[in-house]
Amino acid sequence: MDDQVAPAIQALALITDRFPHALGAILGGSAAQGRATPASDLDVAVLLPDGDTSRREVVRHGGRLAELFLHTLADVPEHFERDRVLRRGTVLFIYDQGLPLLDPYGHLARTREQARALLAVGPPPLIGCTGTTPT
Repeated sequence: MDDQVAPAIQALALITDRFPHALGAILGGSAAQGRATPASDLDVAVLLPDGDTSRREVVRHGGRLAELFLHTLADVPEHFERDRVLRRGTVLFIYDQGLPLLDPYGHLARTREQARALLAVGPPPLIGCTGTTPT
C-alpha cells in the first residue's frame, strides 16, 4: 500500500469516529509526506464548528498515536498568528503542506490559503536585535 494511503485512511477513520461534525481535516507531518514508519504518529488538524472548543489532544486510534490540532473556524487565525509570532509554524505548516482528508464545505481550502498567506509574510522582526554582539 502507498506510504501516504494507509496513514490517510487511519486518520480519516479517526476523524469520522471522533469528530463526525468536523468541517475539515488535514494530515500533516511525515505521514503526509510519505515518510511515516509504522511507529510514526499521525499529525491531524481538524476544523470544528464555532460552538466547539479549540484544543490539542493526543489519542490512540487503531493502535496508532495521533496528535490532534483541533480548532474552531473562529479561532484558526489566532492560532496561526500565535505560531507566527512564536516562530514555530507547526499548525501553519500542517495546513500548508498537509494532505487534505475532508473538506465538505470548502473551509479547509480557505484555511489553507490563510496559512499560506501568513507563511509568505514570514515571522515578525525580532525586537531589539541589532545584529551585533554585546560588549
